[in-house]
Amino acid sequence: MTQLFRTFTIGFLSILLFSCGLSDEEVLERFQKATKSKNWKAAKDLIDEYLERKPNEDIEAYFSRARIATNIEPLDLEEIIADLNTYIENFPENSVAIMYRFQAYLYAAEFEKAMEDIETVIQRHGKNPFLLSWKANTAFLDKKFDIAAKIYEQLTKMPGTYEEIRNNYYYMVFSKHFGSNKEGAMWDTAFLQDRGFEQDSLLMKALIDDKIIFEEVANFHLPKLTIPELEKAIKNDCHELDLFPFKEYRRAELMNKIALEERTKDLEALLENRDEVYTLNLSYNGYKELPKTLLAFKNLQILNLSLNQFTDLEKTIEDISQLPNLKVLLLNECGIKELPENIKLLDQLLVLNMYGNRFEKLPEAIGELRNLKLLGLENNRKLSSLPKSIGNLKCLQVLDVSQTKLTSLPVEVAYCSQLVMLSANRCRIKTLPENFGDLINLRNLSLYGNKIEKLPQSFGGLEILRYLTLTGNRLKGLPKSFKKLDSLGRVSLDGNPIEVFPKELDSLKSVYSIVIHNTPIKNIPYSIANKEGLERILVNPKYISQKNIDSLKTINPSLYVIPQN
Repeated sequence: MTQLFRTFTIGFLSILLFSCGLSDEEVLERFQKATKSKNWKAAKDLIDEYLERKPNEDIEAYFSRARIATNIEPLDLEEIIADLNTYIENFPENSVAIMYRFQAYLYAAEFEKAMEDIETVIQRHGKNPFLLSWKANTAFLDKKFDIAAKIYEQLTKMPGTYEEIRNNYYYMVFSKHFGSNKEGAMWDTAFLQDRGFEQDSLLMKALIDDKIIFEEVANFHLPKLTIPELEKAIKNDCHELDLFPFKEYRRAELMNKIALEERTKDLEALLENRDEVYTLNLSYNGYKELPKTLLAFKNLQILNLSLNQFTDLEKTIEDISQLPNLKVLLLNECGIKELPENIKLLDQLLVLNMYGNRFEKLPEAIGELRNLKLLGLENNRKLSSLPKSIGNLKCLQVLDVSQTKLTSLPVEVAYCSQLVMLSANRCRIKTLPENFGDLINLRNLSLYGNKIEKLPQSFGGLEILRYLTLTGNRLKGLPKSFKKLDSLGRVSLDGNPIEVFPKELDSLKSVYSIVIHNTPIKNIPYSIANKEGLERILVNPKYISQKNIDSLKTINPSLYVIPQN
């Protein structure tokens, strides 16, 4: 039975077999012939008959009918959307179904609904080139050119082929031209060569003469993707383990699972059931080298080798690479002074935690771990720099470099476009790279206890940032772009020499917690008390008067203004 046939038979084939006047075998044979020959009309007739007999009893059949109907011209968009609505109401977590409905809305020119669907999928899976391109195209079709230009610009900074990046750059130019920024469009065209593209005098002339025709450039073709292809596109080719903080499988839960795994001292005793062993805690076993017995556990996925002092780490890594299914490796507090180049052999890893070692730098080979989703480097107190190759970790979602000697983050960190959580607490960081705002998937940023005096203007590009800790730095104010952080819910600025309450905080739409105790701010404007959703402000009573606090509470009795020394 072909994959295509299996796809369309899920959920309804067993009931279709009693179709009127035909035996089970005859219906099966006809359906198989219809799908193999791509006779979608015949396949759809079978589902229509089934749903007429058994409405609302098999919800998956509605999704199947919608998919089959997309192959029948002319498209019955009303029925397709209705079937998808029925299915999504019952299975709201199916992002593939939402993407099918998104496409149907696009064909129906219902751009606002299409934008809602693509936004839903982006919120679940993060921003990747495939999803962002269709969000940008939707905005362009809806003639919301400011939004389109912004997204196309983001896409030019994400991984892709030369043609893909060039195409996004051109559509950024088109969006500015059709919007309110024709001068910006010509400026960007003039600097094509500086951005790595060929100069285009014809485009410049068309812009000057106003000869760009919207209908000709607004010609987007939706790709015909199978369900597996669509699932892969949504996930952006990154591996299946998801470490997004709002998902069920969180970093803390993963680490807790490993920590609670009982330590194994006798591997030999597990050999009889070796194929059923997926997690091993071999920490603090006094290993100088890996026991050869370990290589018999071919299904091993999680391995904790922390607190062992390996004499030949290069040989150890070579041995580990022979575990074909290993996804998570812990090498915490192993006294590692230098990570060998052959770390690239572990390119199947999703999680690599190396807390509390002694290396001063990482090899460029770390960039070869292209499936890596979590890299834990905290408490490596001699680590003073990150390699440029860190930018090659396109699937990286969590990076922790806390308690290291880093004085800055390299610009390449901003190339990790899937990064969701970045922790760099108690380092020596003085500046953030100018392109820091390119981390468009960042939701949690913690920079506690550094020496940062100024945030880059690009900081406002962190549009979905939710939690921000800047405690204990040297900030005297915030950049103007800070007010663009519409998703920011919790912000901590305590321990900074800020004397005037930042007006940018008053512009935040989603903020519910502001921490400014241990700062010399002398007055909180009354306008902040009217901010919808704001729940609490932690202040320093040494500077904020009780009168100021009482006035805020009078304006908004539900607001907690908490004095804290």
